[in-house]
Amino acid sequence: MSRSKSFLLGMVVGGAISGVVTLLSTPSSGKELRNRLNENYKKINDLLTELKNEGSNLKEQITNCAKESIHVVKEVSSDLNQSILAWKKEIEPHKQEIKRELHEIEEKIKELENSLKQ
Repeated sequence: MSRSKSFLLGMVVGGAISGVVTLLSTPSSGKELRNRLNENYKKINDLLTELKNEGSNLKEQITNCAKESIHVVKEVSSDLNQSILAWKKEIEPHKQEIKRELHEIEEKIKELENSLKQ
């Protein structure tokens, strides 16, 4: 936020300095000079108004983007949780089969050890 304030302050100060330089260096009449000063003031005022509007639009776009991203993240999280649950259900029979086979291997090893001891 301070960068935009610095930018706006620079614009205002720059406008004021350019106005003073114009006053001091122009060989125009007072009426002509006032007209140009009024035109420059209007231009600067229009520029500041445009910057303010663009800043408001940018803020609104960022807010909308943040809201949409929250929705997307929730959807992705939900989909991911469902995929993990489906995967766990899918591997459960294989997991049980592996446990059973490991138990059988352990039993065979015990039998083999017993037969070697005798």
